[in-house]
Amino acid sequence: MMKYLLILSLLVSVHALAQLRLPTNETGQVQYQEIVRVPNAKLPARQLMGQLHDWAEFYYESEPTAEQQYDPEHNIQFIKASYAIDDQIVRYTLTVEAKFGRYRATITDLIAESKGISVPVRTTSSTASELERAADGKITNRKLIEQAAQQQADLYRQIDKSCRDTLASLKQFLTTLQK
Repeated sequence: MMKYLLILSLLVSVHALAQLRLPTNETGQVQYQEIVRVPNAKLPARQLMGQLHDWAEFYYESEPTAEQQYDPEHNIQFIKASYAIDDQIVRYTLTVEAKFGRYRATITDLIAESKGISVPVRTTSSTASELERAADGKITNRKLIEQAAQQQADLYRQIDKSCRDTLASLKQFLTTLQK
């Protein structure tokens, strides 16, 4: 029994200290992107953008600070918005580009803000060892460092889920309308 508890605690410890990697673009910036074909392949881009506007009005209804800009010449919608995650705000930009029967949705420019400090979201969460090195010996409590690493990994999991949920909501809305 003790052997199994030891193995279980080691697995939990490894999981707690593991880095979380977010998707990136070719320049190494955190980026979520989907290219989606809607069921009506002949749907004009302007009509798709109209439906996107309807989705955005609904999706960002409870977020009065969300900013939207539409470029009608190129059928591109820019949305600057944020997620509230625990005691932090994560700001992001959603760009949606439409063409006949398809669109590309991209989430970039993720910035985490807490207590007046803004930090770009990196591609991987920090490990306890990285945080320890960054503290340069000023923090000697290993449990505190491990807790900070775990909190950052949890934040990154929530950011990942929020970004994926946003893209899934858009996809569901735009593909369901076409059926």
